[in-house]
Amino acid sequence: MKLTEHFTEEELIYSATAQKYNINNTPPLVHRGTLKHTCKFLFEPLRELLNIKYKGKIVNGKTVKSVILNITSGYRSLALNNLLRKLGRHPSDKSQHCTGEAGDIEAVLIFTDDSRMVLDYKKLFNDIKEFVAAGKLSIDQCIQEKDGNDKWVHISYSILGSTKNRNQFLTLNY
Repeated sequence: MKLTEHFTEEELIYSATAQKYNINNTPPLVHRGTLKHTCKFLFEPLRELLNIKYKGKIVNGKTVKSVILNITSGYRSLALNNLLRKLGRHPSDKSQHCTGEAGDIEAVLIFTDDSRMVLDYKKLFNDIKEFVAAGKLSIDQCIQEKDGNDKWVHISYSILGSTKNRNQFLTLNY
C-alpha cells in the first residue's frame, strides 16, 4: 500500500528478522496512520532536500541524477523490538520504531550512468543537521549509530507527546 509518493507500507514494515523468526510485523491501524504521517512530514521532505543538494552535482567524478532514501528499518512490532534486544541489539524500550515515528535510513546517490553509491552515514547525519539548522526540516531525533561494522542513521518525527520534534542529535557506538 502506497503511503506517499515515494514510500510504501511494505518497505516500512519489512524485516528480515521478523520473517526469519516468524514474527508478525503488521502495524495496527493507528500506527499505519503514524507511518503515513512520518513519510509525509519527514521522509518525503528529507528526500526532496537531498535531491536539491546533490542533483546535478559531481560526486566521486560522476554526476548525480537523483537521490533516494532506503528505509533499512522502519516499523517494529513490540514482539520484534523485544526479540532484537534478546539477540543482542540495542533497541530502546521506548523505541519510536514501535509507533511508526522512526526509521533507520540510508541515502543512495544515483548517477547519470545509473551506477549507485550509498552516501556515507556521517555525511547523511551532517546533511540532516544542516537542513534542521537552516529551518528546512523538523525532526525529533537524528542518531548516528555504529555497532561493529554496521553503521546507520536513525531519524524520527513525533506526532504527539513530550518528545515532539526536539531537533536532538546524538552519536552512539555500541
